[in-house]
Amino acid sequence: LLVYVLLVSLLVRGLSLPCPAACQCYDTSKVFCSEERMRDIPVGLPGNATQLFFVETALTSIRSGALGSSTTLTKLVFLNNDIQELEAGAFQGLPSLTELEVSGNPLPVVSPGILVGLLGLRKLSLAANTFRSLQPGLFTPACQLQDLRLPGNKIEALPLGIFRPLRRLQILDLSQNVLTELPAALLAPLTTLRLLKLSDNLLARVPPDAFRALGQLAELHLDGNGLGELPDGAFAGLGGLRRLQLQHNALGSLAPDVFAALPNLTVISLEGNRLATLPVTLFAGTPHLLHLSLARNRLETLPQGLFVNLSALQTLVLSHNAMVHLPDGVFQGLVGLSMLQLSHNHLSSLPGGLLAGLPLLTTLALDHNRLAHLPPGLLDTNGELAHLGLADNPWACDCRLTYLLGWLQSFAEPLTHAQAFCASPAALQGQSLVKVHQGQLECPAEPGIALEENLDREPGKDAPGHCTYSNPEGTVSVACDVMSCQQLSLRLPPPSPPPGQVVGPRLAYQDAWLLHSPCGTLQVSVLITAQGKNE
Repeated sequence: LLVYVLLVSLLVRGLSLPCPAACQCYDTSKVFCSEERMRDIPVGLPGNATQLFFVETALTSIRSGALGSSTTLTKLVFLNNDIQELEAGAFQGLPSLTELEVSGNPLPVVSPGILVGLLGLRKLSLAANTFRSLQPGLFTPACQLQDLRLPGNKIEALPLGIFRPLRRLQILDLSQNVLTELPAALLAPLTTLRLLKLSDNLLARVPPDAFRALGQLAELHLDGNGLGELPDGAFAGLGGLRRLQLQHNALGSLAPDVFAALPNLTVISLEGNRLATLPVTLFAGTPHLLHLSLARNRLETLPQGLFVNLSALQTLVLSHNAMVHLPDGVFQGLVGLSMLQLSHNHLSSLPGGLLAGLPLLTTLALDHNRLAHLPPGLLDTNGELAHLGLADNPWACDCRLTYLLGWLQSFAEPLTHAQAFCASPAALQGQSLVKVHQGQLECPAEPGIALEENLDREPGKDAPGHCTYSNPEGTVSVACDVMSCQQLSLRLPPPSPPPGQVVGPRLAYQDAWLLHSPCGTLQVSVLITAQGKNE
């Protein structure tokens, strides 16, 4: 008999408890009500429920006393209903409530008395409603609040003292409203705040010292506004800030020390602004930065030394700019960098030492540029490189491609680069780089270039992988392959000693030339001394 009673008890615990017809009850604590014809709070809700949800019903108002009294209810959610009124004292009989959400409703006003009696409330979400303002004193009864979410409403302005009672608040989300200004002292009471979201508003400026009191703030989201500048002291007092979101604003310039007060910053996003130049000391005060995005700006180049203090940086995004030139060594200091995004720019050439000092680089995006070839040795120090984006460049599949093709064949996964194609010569146009053979890479010589080796080769052409540099007169030429220059051809002018002197031993000749070839430019200096027979 005892075994039978225990078995029945276990079965009953696993079944749903008795509930109103439009609701479902789970375990002994959770009640879920979702019925599109429900216009009133149903009677008969379990008195021991701890969590109560109303989702997609026809409820239009919550009257005072409609939820009765409960000392066990801790979480109450109204999501995507038709609520247009919350009567003062609507939740007064729920003293144990710690989490309240009323979101996705056409709620035009939040009455000051709706939080009366909720002394233990820790989290309040009033998201995606339609109210335009908050009444003074609204949060006075909820002085224990730690998490306040108000995104997706139509809030135009905030009363100056609205947050004064919230001395323990840690999270404040005001994103996706229509705020046009941020009063200077608005946030001063929130000294324990850890996360502040002001994204997707209409803020055109931030007052100096607006965040000075937020010494514990770890994340600040200002993205999606109309900020045209950041004033001096904009981030004063935020020494503990770790994440700063400034993307999709209208910033045209940045002061050299704008981030100087943020030594613990690990993430900065400046994507989608109007930056054309950057101060060389911009990141001098952010040595712990891990991720930096400067994508979708108007940058044409970068100043030498911009990144020297960012040895911890792992991700650098520079895509979708207007860069036409990068100085050799501009990435000096980025010894921890693993991903570099340079796609969607106007780069037609890269300096040979651009990637030197990036030993941990695993991903390099060069796609959607104007590159015809890469300089020999560019990738030699990047032993960890596994992903190289090359698509949508006008690759010239001639002798200048020898280095890149050799790297692809030795280190790269063919499928990764299948979308990179030859733009020239005509015979190889449209051919995938990974299908081109070294023997197909040829370079026609420019007129006037003397070929000093491989004389049995077709006139006017270097051997594959070779280039001959010469001066316009054709009196000086240097033959080089991918790795080194091996042969110098020099036609000296006849000696012309001063009048009355004859040519003798120790005649010296010295000159310098700037030589050109399809592969680039080479500077050559020569010193020759003629010696006597006995020397």
